[in-house]
Parts: sequence; structure tokens; C-alpha cells
Amino acid sequence: MNLSIQDIQYFLAVAREGQLSSAADELGVTQSALTKAMQRVEREFGLLLLERSVRGMRPTSAGLRVAEQLRRLQAEYADTVLLADEMRARQAGLLRLGVTDTTGGNRMAAVLGPMLAMRPGLRVKLRVDRSDALAAQVQEGSLDLALVPAYEGLPLPTERTKVDSDPLLPLVRVGHPLTRQARPGLKDVAGYGWMLGPEHSAAFQAVTAVFARQGLPAPQIVVEVPFSSEMNLTVLAATDLVTLLPRSLMPLAPAERFVQLPVAALRIPRAVVLLSRPGSAWSPLMETLRGLLLERARAGD
Repeated sequence: MNLSIQDIQYFLAVAREGQLSSAADELGVTQSALTKAMQRVEREFGLLLLERSVRGMRPTSAGLRVAEQLRRLQAEYADTVLLADEMRARQAGLLRLGVTDTTGGNRMAAVLGPMLAMRPGLRVKLRVDRSDALAAQVQEGSLDLALVPAYEGLPLPTERTKVDSDPLLPLVRVGHPLTRQARPGLKDVAGYGWMLGPEHSAAFQAVTAVFARQGLPAPQIVVEVPFSSEMNLTVLAATDLVTLLPRSLMPLAPAERFVQLPVAALRIPRAVVLLSRPGSAWSPLMETLRGLLLERARAGD
């Protein structure tokens, strides 16, 4: 095969994103460079691998099969590079990490500081994205590890190491009409709009399943947000919306401004897990990071 690892990376990014512009932004290259790479890949295999349309690009049936094999090749190459880095210097190397949480209480941020102090030669590439996108990148080998929330009944195609529990809790502003009811139920909550992740997000699917079990329609998203943040709380404080906030972020929601609704069905079980690629070797750096995360969780920080 005459393809470079870079061409494989470019092809997989275009196949995943479905748009040259999105893939170019992710990779930090020009659309022209991606177009030439797509041409080289298709020329190498002698097949039409991507269908072009005004809406973007999507893999053909042949493209899907080739992409699956190239993901494995890319992941194996990444493992080899990681192993070589570790053999050159046990204290140095590169960790490619993914997170969904960018708040001050982020577990990954809390352990990276001590780890960088322990290993001055360490370099870290950090990516912030949705949990499903990060899981796909771990699976294809472009990330070594990702720290993400995981919901019951919603699988992620990777190996998991449970780090902690962090359930989602229903939250409204002080003075919200629901707080005037002694025991608000799910039917009462169903009448209000939500601040929540997009319909394909795990959080939305988990809440929808709760409503469906009681024969209620899916919640209406009025404000769609990718992550929990202090900005979300500012909007929540000025509206009658309902949201879900991780227990770990409750310190950002002071009792004088926000109220946790006493609706047990909306307490969504959720674990915090460290994702790794099935069958991949754990480098000493990866093992150190995992150990620090588990140690912090045991200490209750």
C-alpha cells in the first residue's frame, strides 16, 4: 500500500464528519489538502469510497468497509508509536486525551497537574467533545483515553474503567412554579421546556426513556446545549426551564438561586468512565493516569 498514515487519518476524518469543511477544521488543514488525499485513497483502492452531494460526503458501501479496516490500521500504528515513545523515555511521551467536562472541577484537570510535575517530559493533547464522538476516536486510535459520562443501557463501543458515580439531578430556579407544589410529579414537569443536550445525546435519550415509561412524550428542548456550564445556569436562573446538572457541579448552583426538584424518576444514574480501545496495550503513562484518577475518586475529592 502506498498510502501514508496522514492520508488514512484524513480519509477517516472526512468519512466521520461528512463535510470537508468540518474535517478541515478538526485537522487544521485546507479543504484542498483533504480533496487531494481523498483522490489518492480512492486511486489506491480503485473504488468509489465517498458519495459527493451538495450536503457533503458520505461513505459508499465499499467506503464503509475500507474505513473499518483503516481504523484498525490507524489504531495499530498509534499503538506502535506509543510503544516506541515509551521505550525511548519512560518519563516522557505523548498522551492524547478526551474529555466532555471543561469546568473547574474536571477530574482530568485535577490529575494532569500532578502528573506533569512527576513527568516533565510528558506532552498532552486534549480534545473536548461529546462522549459518543470521543468514544469513536478512542476506538479508531486517534485518542489514547477519554474520560466521559456513561448511562445505563446506552453502550459505548470501547473498554471502560469506572472512575466514579456522578448522577444527573433535576434543577430549576428559585421561585419556579414547580417549587410551589408539595410533591411535583413527572406529569407536572412534562409541561415545561428543557435545557438539555441534542436529541442524539445520551442525556436526552436517558430522560426520554424516563418519560416514555410513564407514557409521556419526550421533553421539549427549548435551549440545546452540548455541556453543563455556568452559562447554562445563568439562563436557567432567568427562565422557567428545567435542566439536569451532574451532582459534581451542584456547588455551581447555590441554594439561594436554584432548587433541586424532588422527582426521583429524574435522578438519572450515571457513571464517569475512562474509555480505552479494546485489546490495546496500556502504556505506563496511561496506567499512571488511570491510577491517579482512581486514587482521587477513592479519596472522595
